Formats: sequence, structure tokens, C-alpha cells
Amino acid sequence: MESLKQLLNRFPVILDTAKVIKVENDYCQVVTIDNKKEFFDCSFNAVVENKTDKLVILPKLGSLVTIGTYQKNNKAVVLSVSEVEKIYFRNEKSEFTFDGSGFQFNRDGENLKEVLNGFQDGFGKLCDELAKVVVSIGVTPDVPAIMQIKNDIVNTNKQALNKILT
Repeated sequence: MESLKQLLNRFPVILDTAKVIKVENDYCQVVTIDNKKEFFDCSFNAVVENKTDKLVILPKLGSLVTIGTYQKNNKAVVLSVSEVEKIYFRNEKSEFTFDGSGFQFNRDGENLKEVLNGFQDGFGKLCDELAKVVVSIGVTPDVPAIMQIKNDIVNTNKQALNKILT
């Protein structure tokens, strides 16, 4: 019959619960809830070979995380979080950030919020120019209706959009 030590050595990672003390870049500092161990460079990803394409879930300071500790080198990795501060994703030319202030989408140097705000501003200018049109024969554009549409898109929708996107 195998000894307990031999059985435990079959598992390369030891699970534990820890409290987040500090968050910096792709690492955090944690202390186990029994205060017996502290890890200064606890990685958010088990595989850190790829520095450009990644998904990172950053825990809130003071929250609890489940960590895995590698027996061979005593390094730790965050396996799950109890509270999320921010989620960050990057793949080739695309970036996505989600946190308490909203969403941010970037692709090829373009920011979704800036593109949509630019479109809404351009639409507002189009409405202003359309309102200047005077028709000598037929029906002149309904300027109050055009201005209401402009207000709905340029102000109301833009405010809602800016609450969602950062």
C-alpha cells in the first residue's frame, strides 16, 4: 500500500484559500487565510509564456481567492476569485476591458466609444444642415422633428453610451 506522501505527490498543485493584499500587473500578493504562507508573485495565469495574447481576471483587494501552489517550486497561481475588480482580454489587435466604470473595446488602434461618439456628432451636424434646407415647391423639412431626432441621438443616446463605454 502506498504511503500518504506518495499519494499526495501524485498531485502537482496544492489548493488553498488566500486573501489578496496587493494587485500589480499580472501578479498579486496574497496571504493564506491561516496566515501561514505569503506569496508575493502569485500569477493570474498558470501559463505565462504568452505575454501578448491573454485573459486576466483581477481580484478585488481584500477579497478571497483560491490558489494553487506548485510543490516543485513553491510558486502560486490564482485559480478562482470571490470578487472581480477587472477583466482584461487581448488577442492580436483586439483589446477588451471590463470594470466598474464600464466597457472599453479597442481594435487596430480604434476605440469603440470614440467611433460611436464621432458618428453621433456627425449625425447631429447632418441634422443641423438638413434643418437649413428651404424648399420653394413642396414640403419643407419638419425642423422641430429633425431637432428632436438629433437630440435623441446626439444627447440621450450618447449619454447612455458613455455610461456603458469608457
